[in-house]
Amino acid sequence: MEMPANHSGPLSEEVKVVPGESTPPLEEPILLNELFSQAGRDLDALFPDPQMKRLLKDVVKNRQKNERFLKTIRTDTAPVEEDESPESP
Repeated sequence: MEMPANHSGPLSEEVKVVPGESTPPLEEPILLNELFSQAGRDLDALFPDPQMKRLLKDVVKNRQKNERFLKTIRTDTAPVEEDESPESP
């Protein structure tokens, strides 16, 4: 769909800039070889797509969060050792 040359209305793909705010901070590059050091392959070359890199980085973060959560559950619900012998009056 072409727009006339004299069209001055906003386009749906137009990015709105907030006054007083500069460009958004740049994300640091995601290095899959550091995240998956045990892989033994060049994952950065295997997955060059930035969206796939973000997805894989999120997978690593979620795995770490799940492991921490499970660790806290194991320590919170650890059975308390009590003497099970009946007390006689």
